[in-house]
Amino acid sequence: MLDKIFRISGNKIASFIADEESLKFSSSTSNFTVEGFRDSFGKTLSLSNKTEIKYEKIKSITKEDSENEVKIIYKTMVGLPGECEFTFDDAPDCEEFFQYMEKQQYFMRINETLSPFRAIRGYLIGLVIVIPATYFSYTVAVSIANGTESEPSSSKSRIFNYVVGLLGPNGVIGVGIALSAYLLYRIWTRYKQPPSITKLIPPNS
Repeated sequence: MLDKIFRISGNKIASFIADEESLKFSSSTSNFTVEGFRDSFGKTLSLSNKTEIKYEKIKSITKEDSENEVKIIYKTMVGLPGECEFTFDDAPDCEEFFQYMEKQQYFMRINETLSPFRAIRGYLIGLVIVIPATYFSYTVAVSIANGTESEPSSSKSRIFNYVVGLLGPNGVIGVGIALSAYLLYRIWTRYKQPPSITKLIPPNS
């Protein structure tokens, strides 16, 4: 067990500990000791979001060599694959965590270079999403500008219409072009020079 609380940034998670049997994630940002973190994690009544990933359920842990973002692929309680992605707030913590998983939990470390397609796959998906989303937002912005857009029923739709209305048709197109240009740049650079990754896989896998 590591006598340390790792500070991270992720979706509804802000810290975690690595104990004897699992990784325990919490959205709490309180300055707990490790014991305090564990006690808080075990409480049923809590406002914090909590996730536990057993070591035996982990399929892989990966990171790009130039990044501190980590992706854990694991098997959920119902047997379906799950993902947990986060970034370490302090860069040295990333290697400390990988060293612990390799030397104390006996995961095998593998270094490899991504194929060009694997290197750009996520950005291609992002581009496929951005283009139609930009077109849809543009049509809504035009309708709002012309006064023909119907009143949205949900709060999320009202917020969306408010933002799109502030941007206007030209603003929406500008944002869409900027996002698309960034994604295309990342696709081009990663395709030309695919990054290397470090992967941890469980023992006897």
